[in-house]
Amino acid sequence: MPENQVEEIKQKTDIVALIGEYIQLKKAGRNYKATCPFHGEKTPSFIVSPELQIFKCFGCGEAGDAFAFLEKYEGMEFVEALKFLAERAGVKLTPISGRDTGEKEKLLAINTFAGRFYQYFLLNHKIGKSALDYLIKDRGLKLSTIKEFQLGFSPDNPVVLKKFLIDKKKFHPKDVERSGIGYPKGELFIDRFRGRVIFPLYNHRGNIVGFAGRLMPGPREKEMAKYINTPETPIYHKGGLLYGLNLTKSDIKKKETAIVVEGELDAISSWQAGIKNVVAIKGSALTEDQVRLLSRFCKKAILALDSDIAGDAAARKGVLVAQDQGLEVRVATLKDYKDPDEAARKNPEEYKKSLIGSLGIWDFLLGSVFKRYNAVSGTGKAKISKEVVPILSLITDKIVQAHYIGRVAKKLEVSEEAVIQQVSSVGGKEEVNKDKGLLKEKEEIKGRQELLEERLLSLMFRYNPQQLTEKNIAALIKTSLAKKILEEYLVYSKKHKKFDVSKFADKLPKELFNGFAELVLTEETELEDESYAQTETTIVKYELKVFEVKEGLVNLTNKIREFEVKKEKKKLLKAKEEFNKLTEKLHSLEEKVGQGIILDED
Repeated sequence: MPENQVEEIKQKTDIVALIGEYIQLKKAGRNYKATCPFHGEKTPSFIVSPELQIFKCFGCGEAGDAFAFLEKYEGMEFVEALKFLAERAGVKLTPISGRDTGEKEKLLAINTFAGRFYQYFLLNHKIGKSALDYLIKDRGLKLSTIKEFQLGFSPDNPVVLKKFLIDKKKFHPKDVERSGIGYPKGELFIDRFRGRVIFPLYNHRGNIVGFAGRLMPGPREKEMAKYINTPETPIYHKGGLLYGLNLTKSDIKKKETAIVVEGELDAISSWQAGIKNVVAIKGSALTEDQVRLLSRFCKKAILALDSDIAGDAAARKGVLVAQDQGLEVRVATLKDYKDPDEAARKNPEEYKKSLIGSLGIWDFLLGSVFKRYNAVSGTGKAKISKEVVPILSLITDKIVQAHYIGRVAKKLEVSEEAVIQQVSSVGGKEEVNKDKGLLKEKEEIKGRQELLEERLLSLMFRYNPQQLTEKNIAALIKTSLAKKILEEYLVYSKKHKKFDVSKFADKLPKELFNGFAELVLTEETELEDESYAQTETTIVKYELKVFEVKEGLVNLTNKIREFEVKKEKKKLLKAKEEFNKLTEKLHSLEEKVGQGIILDED
């Protein structure tokens, strides 16, 4: 990939507009601010610079350009991010050679062709007729729905997949094996999904990252697993996928609510019944990655799952993760139907009513306990207490917790104090989002000289970079980070007549990038004009000179004591003269600094 194309794409990409499509940004001086999408925080510390075309989080340390944001936020490889931004910017890329194609790109290409292969056999080949009849007649799917979700069928033949992907499309067997679609067995290459109805698993960007396969009804159902999925691969992670989101995200955004079901057919039948804001998870528990993804599109999730959420510890943990991410969770009870697929096919109106009448998660969990036990007998109360107290301890909002404690006490006919004591003894919920290494350890307190040097560079980079080439500046900069950044600038300035802050940041070594970003992003407000900036720059220079003189006086004081002890009169006299000169210089500098209006000594 030619480097000039990468530069062209960067120049045509507005990082503020790009990131603003994913999270809400607010203007903060010359930059934009938001709560960080990469770690949980209440106070915004995520800064985006339109000038630098970079982002930086001062909480977890994540930083970079538009490519880095997509790689981190969307899990893209560089080549994938490049293609995405090129298409967005209207740049036609030079074809990428096989050597330039990353592993994820190869796997996505293999999955794309495999998806077309399976769909062809379902819709256009006699081998897939029985599977198509099964979907239409037995599962009640319309042909238009089948096409919308691009369902397929894998022939029960050990060589046909190999002929297509490896012999015809020339994919390497090892790459096909890494995709999870097939595996070698002697001289053969076996399709993992042979003889099954195929559900392509799309990520929210519309790429096929894996497949789910449903065994055709028959005697083999007793011998083999009814459903199988692509194993974990570099592009498919079961806990990070929301099935159907690629098709339903706009409806979820519009309704500000997601209906969460448990399987592919649950989602497809719900969608066909008019419930368009639906996604499916694998199993009954929402994972942290799924919650984070879902919360981009809505703030409410209604669980319509097959499993017993109340008795499922993993499901309850998923609810806690959702609560921590600010996602309101409700639960729908399907009553007479075993799952959403059946409810959607047999009585869609009743299904919709159950979604509308969904209960808040705490009402549902506590209510399910009281339904199972007798709240009158002592034994029943003991069993209820054993289950409701841990639930109550999970409620982090103290007002909400107090509300439910009151309700539980009333149902059990005991005092609220007794319930409070029991909840307190549990010790509150375990922190689901506890640190996880995201937040940096408390930074060492920077010395005054380091702070002043960084402040000086910050002012000059933002208002007058040319000043950095002045000889007296290099003499003032002594601490490691500031010195290295200045050295990089001096090399850059010899090769470039005009300073481009974005290009300069891009060329910095990775170990200096974060430090430079911090220099230029910490200032939230613009100084009134360049004269104010120049005034403050001058004051900071004087502050550094004052600091340097004070350091010199400390050194001389130590020498004077040493010479006095050793009775070295000549050296002592010379040191005292130097001390007096520095003292006069200090008074002169302090007078000038005292006339400043921005910085004070403390």
